[in-house]
Order: sequence, then structure tokens, then C-alpha cells
Amino acid sequence: MKSTPLILLFLFLLMLQGCDKETQQPLPSFESVAKSKQIIRANNEFAFSLFKEIAASEDKANFMISPVSASLVLGMVYNGAEGDTQKAFANTLNYGDATLEETNVVNKNIIDNLTYTGSGSTFKIANSIWIRNTFPVKDSFISLNEEFYNAKAANMDFGDPQTLNTINNWVSDNTNNKIPAILDNIDPSMVLYAINALYFKSDWKYRFDPDKTKNLPFHGDGGQTKSVAMMAMEQNLPYYANDMFASVLLPYKNDKYTMSLLLPNEDKSVSDIIDMMDSKRWDQWHDAYTQAEVTVTMPKYTFSYKKKFNDALINLGLGIAFTDGADFKGISDLSTKISFVLQKTFIEVNEKGTEAAAVTAIGIELTSAVPSNNLVFDRPFLFVITEKETGSICFIGKVGMPEYGK
Repeated sequence: MKSTPLILLFLFLLMLQGCDKETQQPLPSFESVAKSKQIIRANNEFAFSLFKEIAASEDKANFMISPVSASLVLGMVYNGAEGDTQKAFANTLNYGDATLEETNVVNKNIIDNLTYTGSGSTFKIANSIWIRNTFPVKDSFISLNEEFYNAKAANMDFGDPQTLNTINNWVSDNTNNKIPAILDNIDPSMVLYAINALYFKSDWKYRFDPDKTKNLPFHGDGGQTKSVAMMAMEQNLPYYANDMFASVLLPYKNDKYTMSLLLPNEDKSVSDIIDMMDSKRWDQWHDAYTQAEVTVTMPKYTFSYKKKFNDALINLGLGIAFTDGADFKGISDLSTKISFVLQKTFIEVNEKGTEAAAVTAIGIELTSAVPSNNLVFDRPFLFVITEKETGSICFIGKVGMPEYGK
């Protein structure tokens, strides 16, 4: 796997559901939902596998994906897959013996937990299905996604230029304008779009003092050095170190969400950490954190990223869904296949907290057929944002050369 100057590893579970109430009744225990632990492990394993595929082919300095956005929109399309295509979805998403109904129920509970408004953070999730008005879609496909994903379905004239604006306006509205558009055009071959939008915003539990922010050198890959705005904080925080990296957990307001920062040791690289990442090691690492007085010095950063996931998903086993041999008879009696899976992400990290967004769109077309506790993040590092109750990885990314500015 090649090492890139700035990769932003950020796994983000977000979906705009439209909960406007100030308070909600407490949610039932997530673990009480059948197969919840199994499917969360599957989702996280998919997250690391997808991120590895993206990182291996990416030469940009900064990048970030939202595995939860990807898994939720793939879950929607999974409801229309049958035969070998359905098996390919289950294998790619690591669902094992979990049934389609069980995965739908767990994904609904993931959405409920992530968007719970009593958390002190803003986490919104929205799902939509946009259908060419001449394309016959099965009612069962729509009803399943309405019930479990709160998806809004709309029949549209794909030949009308206003339809592109309508879809992109929905994306912008559900990401607080951080991702203004997902589609550049509507190809004449497209018959359906399934889209997930996520938006996250939260203050840190322990804010960085802006008066302590100063310009310091950041040493990127390839020997590049640049002066960047670095924040600083001394705090008692969960800390862990091994022979690969040192890590600290930065909690967000009310402790529902956490950013994990992973700094490779001097003789290691971000790529070395990525190579090791899987759900089993992730759980082992997080069981080993202990409270410690830690000085954290890290850069402010903001960037946007866009990536088509086709090759990564094909490499992970979903190739049949992109071919004329795809079986989506659960969507329509007409033969269809996936044309593309596209994701756009945005993140801003500063002294106050974090704001992030992600949109993942699936286009469906007809077939033709032990270091010091003084952590200075002055070289490429990883970050992961997770949710406490479910353990879901919301965002994962690498920072190779931070940029910040409006």
C-alpha cells in the first residue's frame, strides 16, 4: 500500500432523519436488538476494508470517507438484490448468517441511535430514492426502504433539467450546505438513484484554547515541511500506545461521540497502521486505553473529498452488481445493474469542535445485458470518529498535510 502525504481517515455514521424535537425518550439498549453486535462488527470490518482499498489507490494528501453512509445506502439497494447478487452484498458487507430482515432492523436502530437528539451533538441522516418516471419500481422495494431507512421516494422526469437541481438541493439541504451537489448531470441511461446524506456537528467536551494556537512545522510525507496552525491542550484523556502508534481519544460534548487520533511511531507510517486495521484489532486496541495526563498538539484542518467506490467494491466482492449479470428483481422486473457508487465528504476541525458531512449516491441503470505521553501530531496521522452506544465508526481518515482556511 502506497503512503500518501495527507489522508484524512474519518469514519462517519450520518443520515438526516428530520428529528426536530429538543428532547426524545431514551432509546432502548442497542444490544437488545437481535444480531446488533454481529452486524456492527460486520459494518466496522467493511469500514476498514473499504478504507484500505481507497487508501491503496489514493495519492491525495488529505482524504476521508464515511463508511456508515456507504453501508446504509448499500443496505437500501440490498433490499432489491436477489440470487447471487444478494449473496455478493451479504459477503461484501460481512453479514454472515444475518438475514435481510435482521440487517434492516439493526440499520434502523443504528439510524435511531446516531440521530438521537438528546446527545448534545447534531447528527442527521437522510435517505432518498429518485426514480425515472417511466421506470417501473416494485412497491415492496419502496416500502422496505421507507420503513427501515425512512427513505423518501420521488418519481421524476429525468429529462427535465430542473430534476438535477432538485436532487442536488436535497443534498445541500441535508448536509447544511457543506456538500452543495452530488451529481454533475443525469445520464440518459440512469433509471434510479439511491442517496444517503449525513451531517454531524459537535463541540469538544474539552475545548482547545484559541490563545494557545500557534504556527508550527508539520512534516508531511516525502520530506515536505509546512507551517500550519496547531492547537494545544493538556487534559486527562484515554491514552494507549504500542509498538506501532500512540493514540488519544478526544470526547465530544456529552461523551456520545469520540475522535480517536492515531500517531505512528517515528519508525512507522500511517500505511503501516492502515495495513493492520480490522474490527478485531480495533476492539482490542480500544479495550486497552487508560486515563492519563496527556498534552495534545494537533493541527486545525478542513477539506472536501470525492471518490467513486466502484473499483473498491468490486475488489471486495460486489463485482456482479456492476455487470449485466446483476439480479435486482427486487427493484424492478426490468434488468438493472449498479452504474456507480459515488461519495463526497467534508470535514472541519478547529478549537471549538468538528463539523462533517457525507453523501453517498448509487446510480442504477438498465443492463445492456510505547512512546511519551506528549503527543505532537506534527506528521501524518489517522483519526476515527465513533459513536458510543453502537460502537459504529462514523468517519475515518488520514491527515498528511493539514490545510485550514475559508
